[in-house]
Amino acid sequence: MSFTSSQFTRKGDINIRARAEDVFPLLCPKREEEWIPGWECGYNEEGAIFRTTKPYGTELYWNTLQYDRLKKVVDFLITAPHRYMLRFTIDVAAANDGLLTLSFSQTFTSVSEEGNELLNQYKAEDFAERLRNLGEFMNQYFQNKSKNEKR
Repeated sequence: MSFTSSQFTRKGDINIRARAEDVFPLLCPKREEEWIPGWECGYNEEGAIFRTTKPYGTELYWNTLQYDRLKKVVDFLITAPHRYMLRFTIDVAAANDGLLTLSFSQTFTSVSEEGNELLNQYKAEDFAERLRNLGEFMNQYFQNKSKNEKR
């Protein structure tokens, strides 16, 4: 029986009304607990390795390949043992009218038949909806923060 690995990439952007120096620290998995409902994780820095079971409901080991505050880039290699590997990159860049654009790129590669099955599910997932939710969560976080600072 031969195995053929499957692979796909998906990309998308969200816009946030905030400053890059305020947004970038929130791209730390531990800080994501502040703005993503239900998220649980450890702190992030270049070279960090941590374990989660979210967002895909399977055991994941995250390796932070790059956490560059100057370039505003976060780059992870995520392993779902015996299932798939995922390269996940987030770039933060200034956009128009005081907005920031967070560009997400995910490349999934299966390493087993079970991984192929999971990748078929993820491929069908509404990635745009996932990004819309993240954008709403982060924008709400900054709106609430602004309200609290005015008190």
